[in-house]
Amino acid sequence: MKLLVATDQSQWDAFQTAQPWSQFTQSWAWGEYRIATGSPVRRYFLSDDSGVVASIQLEYRQRRFGVGYWFAAHGPVFRASLSAEAKRDAMREFCELLLQETELRKKTLFWRIEPMSEITKPEGLVPLSFRRVPSADPASTILLDLAPSQEELLAKMHEKTRYNIRLAERHGVRVRIAQTLSDVEAFLDLMDETAYRDGFTQLPRTYLKATYDAMSESRFARIRLAELDGKVLSANLEMAYGDTVTYLYGASSSENRNVMAPFALHWNAIREAKALGHTLYDFWGVNPENKGNFYYKASWEGISRFKRGWGGRQADLVGTWDLPFNIYLYRAIFFRQFFRG
Repeated sequence: MKLLVATDQSQWDAFQTAQPWSQFTQSWAWGEYRIATGSPVRRYFLSDDSGVVASIQLEYRQRRFGVGYWFAAHGPVFRASLSAEAKRDAMREFCELLLQETELRKKTLFWRIEPMSEITKPEGLVPLSFRRVPSADPASTILLDLAPSQEELLAKMHEKTRYNIRLAERHGVRVRIAQTLSDVEAFLDLMDETAYRDGFTQLPRTYLKATYDAMSESRFARIRLAELDGKVLSANLEMAYGDTVTYLYGASSSENRNVMAPFALHWNAIREAKALGHTLYDFWGVNPENKGNFYYKASWEGISRFKRGWGGRQADLVGTWDLPFNIYLYRAIFFRQFFRG
């Protein structure tokens, strides 16, 4: 096998979108967005005589003292036809070849990867030199297959989910795509309100808006709004790439919660994704089914129940892994982070 630097956008995106469950974080457009924010990005193919076997898009995240780390958000991506054994071989070969790239070692404390492989397919994918760490991107999600008819999709849902969809319809909740700056501001306002109400730290408004602006320019990002009598009650930011629409961020108002606006919002998004030819709707993050799993979070119980109610299948990935280069400095940094909470 050989390592190739990827320089052609069409070739890159052709490989990404040829794989089922396409990852927008490994798209060329996402890499360009990260470059625009000041993060260097490197893209590589692993190939053999049959063509591209795997790919990885890495961005450099600067930290203090002049060092940082390379991060592959939901990467590397493997060719779907690989057997479990071939995928393990490809992963090992990819790592060995990347280690020869001096620019990936310079001023680098560690690499962080999130291989696109479910935990049962195959075991032992990640080399022993890597260390499991808390997830950067969701390690578990719900994937809804959009191939069935709308009636079949409804039938597979939890009865409470179906009831709430119909309840929102009876209340007259309407859903539309954001078109104006005021629509985007309404989404950002709801994100702030949701964070305050539910007691979690929200990403900065400037980052959320920059993400939407950059990715909507590439026609990947959409903001979807659910309204009642002209007031926005719920909003989502979704990414459409390849076969997959990903529900990335969501927010809801504290008012009129009885009209179940989020259910109208997702049902509209699911139907539109299906109509546009996408085959998967990714709910982007739930708890693992096993409470003993490393990535289980008690705070995610409620949102996990909501997402499982839509009738999709649970997908548990191998998770987030670090390869430290200076183990003593690496341990010291994470020791300090632990005691800071």
